[in-house]
Amino acid sequence: MLDGIAPILFTPFDESGGIDADGLRAILRFEVDGGVHAIGINGFASEAYKMTDAERLETVAIVASELAGALPLIIGIAPNSSEAALQQARALAQYQPAALMALPPPTMDNGAQALVDFYIELGRASDCPIILQQAPHIPQYRHSELPAEALAEIAVGAPNVCYFKLEGPGSAAKMKALAPLLADDAHMFGGGGGITVLEELRNGAAGLIPGVGFNEIFLAAWDSWQRGEKGAAEAIIKMGAPLTQAVSGRGHEYSLHMRKHLMKRHGSIRHATVRRPTAPFDECDLPAFFAIVDALDLRVANRN
Repeated sequence: MLDGIAPILFTPFDESGGIDADGLRAILRFEVDGGVHAIGINGFASEAYKMTDAERLETVAIVASELAGALPLIIGIAPNSSEAALQQARALAQYQPAALMALPPPTMDNGAQALVDFYIELGRASDCPIILQQAPHIPQYRHSELPAEALAEIAVGAPNVCYFKLEGPGSAAKMKALAPLLADDAHMFGGGGGITVLEELRNGAAGLIPGVGFNEIFLAAWDSWQRGEKGAAEAIIKMGAPLTQAVSGRGHEYSLHMRKHLMKRHGSIRHATVRRPTAPFDECDLPAFFAIVDALDLRVANRN
């Protein structure tokens, strides 16, 4: 079973917005060397929603080849229909993912039961486990949030849907409601950049699926939590809270800019390009941000 800290890689782009394959490999190696428990690609953090089908397959191929089975691989999908989901699951099976992280079809509000049926069908047909992703903080997915009872119905109807990534406002409360409804072999994960990770852990989360750049904070907290040292874990998270808030506290698109500028300064990537359209970003924000980073003992800190 997947657990622990499993970051979704961002996709580095060159100055013209093309995929920077060498940068993607460098970001992957940075996270693997940091000791994360799994690697994900083609989530929101990857800007997969701004990429073509061919580009999404390209990033999966790059990551799978570079990872070479060293860690479990999570591949995100965002199908607009059951038929598309099944096609994508079959096409991605060649990469032997540990799980497919599946968003619900966002195009129409057809009611909760239609989404329950979607996930049950996908779970029964897929050869690999499914992470059911709930992201009501993203506007196009706002109407697709399911109550805990519906999520539990999916887990019963399709045991292969054995992971639940719950993020956005109320994620920790949703976990508290869902935990007693799930079997022991089903795991919940937090997201949202780790802003509410403490509450999520207290309510039964088996880990966190964050972005990249400073996951040693979450890894140290996770290790303490697993040893039963909850006070130590809380202290670590609180120590890193100013950085987590600086990156993830102003919305998803803003966080992309901050993470890419951070990893550019570190030397892992050459450009901090975020594909358009994107949120306004002022590089005048960077000195204060870097000061927060450098005050912490992190691999990306500037020690000059």
